[in-house]
Amino acid sequence: MSKRQDFDCVMYESRHAVEGFFVKNDGLDTECDWHHIQETNGSFIVLNSKGVIVSCNDEAKLARLALTIQTILPFDRFWLDDESRLFQLSEFKDSIGKEARLLFMDNGVNTHKVKVWADAFWLLGKQYYSLFFQNRLVEQEHVVVLSSAKKVQALIDDLNDDLLDLHYQPQINITDNSLHGVEVLARWTNKEFGRVAPDDFIALAEEHELIADLDIWVMSRACRQLALWREQGIHIPTVAVNFSPLTFTYAHLEQKVQAILEENSLLPSDLVIEVTENKSINTSCCFDNTIARIHALGVAISLDDFGTGYLNLKRLLKFPVSQLKLDRVFVDGLSNERYSEMSQELSKVVLSLCKTMRATAIAEGVETQQQLSYLASMGYGVVQGYIFSPPLPQLEFEHWCFKRK
Repeated sequence: MSKRQDFDCVMYESRHAVEGFFVKNDGLDTECDWHHIQETNGSFIVLNSKGVIVSCNDEAKLARLALTIQTILPFDRFWLDDESRLFQLSEFKDSIGKEARLLFMDNGVNTHKVKVWADAFWLLGKQYYSLFFQNRLVEQEHVVVLSSAKKVQALIDDLNDDLLDLHYQPQINITDNSLHGVEVLARWTNKEFGRVAPDDFIALAEEHELIADLDIWVMSRACRQLALWREQGIHIPTVAVNFSPLTFTYAHLEQKVQAILEENSLLPSDLVIEVTENKSINTSCCFDNTIARIHALGVAISLDDFGTGYLNLKRLLKFPVSQLKLDRVFVDGLSNERYSEMSQELSKVVLSLCKTMRATAIAEGVETQQQLSYLASMGYGVVQGYIFSPPLPQLEFEHWCFKRK
């Protein structure tokens, strides 16, 4: 049998595969049946066992699925709203004879609620699947839901493929102009979504329980880079990585931290973990105990964005903190006439707390000489900000280091 005859047979079977749904003629008038299929307000698609489209009606083509014969059905267009996740193509095969209620995003900006019925049939020893869709247009906000789902999957894929980048921002000891350490920051540029702002993809990771994987990935790559720099004779005292409070719920986190340090022949004192304080920190014993165990390894704990969050002073004094980072909001206020006096007083309070706790005070977001002068006069010893350098990709940071020599 020729390929053309094989294809015609598939077309013939596919035209009858959905008879139970909407074909009115019980006979074998295939032209009449196909006419009914074409005129229905539903989309009809036939797939082979590999998910390749072998047939579809005009409605399916007009649904802006970008469908053509012998192409694979797009896997990232269907969303199971009840479970807040993508509906995989393989799940159609597991739901033969059942109705699936999904959200579908077409090639444009429209989102549809769809009912999908799946059926299966064999032809010439091969299995095929027919999918029949009935849909209606739904509200615009579902576009955001589906777009977010695609972005989450893209983040997972790029994280697994090591496609995120790290940037490095120096922290300077202004008493002798030496390098105190380096903060490591994740950056993400995706082939579909382009450059995604850190606040956006970090929030996405937290919302979809990916943040621990992201934070640990950054820590692992940062430690690997620190080890490489030391082999090359580039002296970097410490690397600081950011951990969301949610990351401290990761099972056996302190063992993971220790393993990464040992893999790279680093000491615990080479690593600083910055805990973001701009969210309500989990007050559970699990969080406190994990922090304490990591600190007991010899890893420094830094409280980031201090002064803008929810950690009360009583608890702070019990917290094993090695560093407090003055939030850039207060630093910005130093050069603002309206808020300068208040910002100076609050900055002094943070510095006083550091002395009480025997912790290092770091002012971040320093951009002007005026801000730097204020901070130096107060007694701040370590500063981070654009006045010295923005966060830089690896090669540019190495060039910055060589220039300082």
